[in-house]
Amino acid sequence: MGKELQITISNDVKLTPLLIGDANEILKLVNSNRANLARFLYWVKDVNDIASAQKYISDRINSGQHGARWFKVHFKGDFCGVFAVKSICSDSAVAELGYWLSQSTQGNGVISQIISKASELLADTHTQFIEFKCLEKNAASINIALKSGALIVDVIPNFAFADNVWQNLNIYRSMLK
Repeated sequence: MGKELQITISNDVKLTPLLIGDANEILKLVNSNRANLARFLYWVKDVNDIASAQKYISDRINSGQHGARWFKVHFKGDFCGVFAVKSICSDSAVAELGYWLSQSTQGNGVISQIISKASELLADTHTQFIEFKCLEKNAASINIALKSGALIVDVIPNFAFADNVWQNLNIYRSMLK
């Protein structure tokens, strides 16, 4: 998969490459969803102006992680979040996925639709498994992992202080379908 302008997941869901020039849109989306996103995402507190939004994007698209691909998520034509193949481990054939959505878009099956197309998104790789890392109280992300057929494979205790408590990081994995 190269730098296509758009990847169509369904009639309502599309992906486009995340670019530094998207900083204004990222900042607007983070600002309008800050309280909800900050409950489980450590980086939200650091995205508070255009320069920090550019840094957020740059740190991701230039992560140097093998196989990393970052996308803007569009639902019914509106930019509503980010989806990523954060890395692909060649040795274990595992692709780690990450995502976040605006609160108003959650509950529409957007991420589940994208994950259902993961085999197409990863067709040019040797990926056999997809992996999700979710804080233990992030019920929405855990439900997405479980819905994809993932099972918990590891727990990192007291990984992060989020939503006013220390939380474990649960790691889920499933076969790529």
